[in-house]
Amino acid sequence: MNADELVDQEIAACLNPEKPKSFFLFAGAGSGKTRALVTALDFIRRERGQYLKMNKKKVAVITYTNAACDEIRRRLDYNSLFEVRTIHSFMWELIHHYQEDIREWLHDDLVEKIAALEEQQSRGRASQASRNRAAEIEQKTKRLAQLDQIRVFTYSPTADNNTRDSLSHSEVIAMGAAFLTGKPLMQEILVRKFPV
Repeated sequence: MNADELVDQEIAACLNPEKPKSFFLFAGAGSGKTRALVTALDFIRRERGQYLKMNKKKVAVITYTNAACDEIRRRLDYNSLFEVRTIHSFMWELIHHYQEDIREWLHDDLVEKIAALEEQQSRGRASQASRNRAAEIEQKTKRLAQLDQIRVFTYSPTADNNTRDSLSHSEVIAMGAAFLTGKPLMQEILVRKFPV
């Protein structure tokens, strides 16, 4: 038995639904991490795929890049059991239906950031940094005033997101993290949809 097979067996043991375990696979470029991931996902498909599909469940596969998503989807033969997304698109898919929660989070975040900038501004002296802060305070204050006029917030993982109703990449990640840690219902939705 070669080293890859041993690693695959160890990972498969972690995927036991009766006693699941987290694992961390650390290896250099070109060492076979994607191959090991696809092998693990094939194991899930063989062992639990039918059950998951019958219960309308999926397996979330979250990557950093669109290229990684494309490669993993291709290696999995575009199997619909697997929801392969970047972290940004995964978070947006999870939260985009909760428009009022998004509005509330943005309101609180903007108020907090404006207060912090104003505090810095009150202690700073006239400089380029001071002028930049003043511009940022003005921009955030304007955005805060417009929040109630926005009907639907938008986001694209592959665009600049610079329209009045769009969210930034960092906002989507911060908001998603806040929703997942602070909203038990969001945790339940995630676990029900993606039990593996």
